[in-house]
Amino acid sequence: MVIFSLIFSMAVILFLVSKKVNIGYSLMIGAALLAILNGKKPNYILQTFIETIKEPKTITLAITIGFITILGHLMDKYGILDRMVIALEKMLGSAKITILISPAIIGTLLVTGGALMSCPVVEGLGKKLNLPEDRKAAINLIFRHGLYFIFPLSPAVILAVELGGFNVFDFIKLQFPIALTMYILGYIFYLKDCKQTNLSKFQLKEYLLSIKEFILYSSPILISLLGAILFGLPFYISLILGILSSIFLNLYDKKTDREYHVDENLFKTIREGLKLPMVIAIIGIMIFKNIVNDINEIYMYLEGLLNKGIPLEILILASSAIISFPLASTQPGVAILYPMILPLAPDYNTKLLYGMFIYTSSFMFYFISPLHLCQVLTLEYFKVKLKNLYKNYAYILPITYIVMVMIYVINNLQ
Repeated sequence: MVIFSLIFSMAVILFLVSKKVNIGYSLMIGAALLAILNGKKPNYILQTFIETIKEPKTITLAITIGFITILGHLMDKYGILDRMVIALEKMLGSAKITILISPAIIGTLLVTGGALMSCPVVEGLGKKLNLPEDRKAAINLIFRHGLYFIFPLSPAVILAVELGGFNVFDFIKLQFPIALTMYILGYIFYLKDCKQTNLSKFQLKEYLLSIKEFILYSSPILISLLGAILFGLPFYISLILGILSSIFLNLYDKKTDREYHVDENLFKTIREGLKLPMVIAIIGIMIFKNIVNDINEIYMYLEGLLNKGIPLEILILASSAIISFPLASTQPGVAILYPMILPLAPDYNTKLLYGMFIYTSSFMFYFISPLHLCQVLTLEYFKVKLKNLYKNYAYILPITYIVMVMIYVINNLQ
């Protein structure tokens, strides 16, 4: 019965998402259905919903994601992001290095259509390197998403760390070789053989000015990261400092150049930046997690499968494909599989390895999904067919996944 209830509730979630229902609401409905099918009373469901919404972890996670969306919106609205990339290009003096780093930097922000923002940067630099359109599209996507394995402010990383109960640096350290592999392979397959077109040389004074501009316009991101990493501030507090620095930058810009004057009330701009659907998604994820945690039969069923000789890794891989490919998102894979799989780990290090396996598997199926929004926008911008884009993934993605498996196996043998 428990496996039927799980499959049925998952099918309902996938159906609702396919009908453009917010993933958060879909997970709430799926969680309620799962509870009912496993004999839970309506009072229990209502109480779980209320308690989850009141949980400090839920509140902190929702606020953090909300502040990230506001920061990204402000940096976009105030033209801070564009000037940061321009300063980076001047500072590096290399089209190759700039085209590698720029999509990643832009990808650190939760801006709707963010992949579309980095497309013009990749297009301009790609012309200097004489890159074909399909390779430009692959560069925009690979170099944008490689950072998502290790970026502390990535919603997927934040969710994985919170649900797994991990130390963020333990999780990032474990996944660092995966991200590094993706970037190294991207450089080898996409950029290594390109003839370098260096930017025009300029005086030391101009070079130092470009460094100053890059630090200035990347300061909202740097402050948000350093506040948490160096001073141990909660991410949501650190993000408030990043948001304030964006506002102060705009106030400074308005005094020096009318081009950056935004004729809009500040509170309205902040309100527009708050992406409530993403906040609701987090609440739905936490509710689903708590419901699953209370259904012991799920763990008993999984243990039964393992006792029959079915490898846990095969279960994770198949489940990640079923969840993340059709939903085109890493988060649902993490949200649904973490509460089911991680309790099976005998110790913290094994739990970390399970977390990495689920995260990377879910990420890979999300990344190649035809419904992946970044991919859809990039293909449309560069006028590239999906099959031509997939050809550029032929070696990079399998090798990157193999690196994850090697990390998993080596750590399990220790």
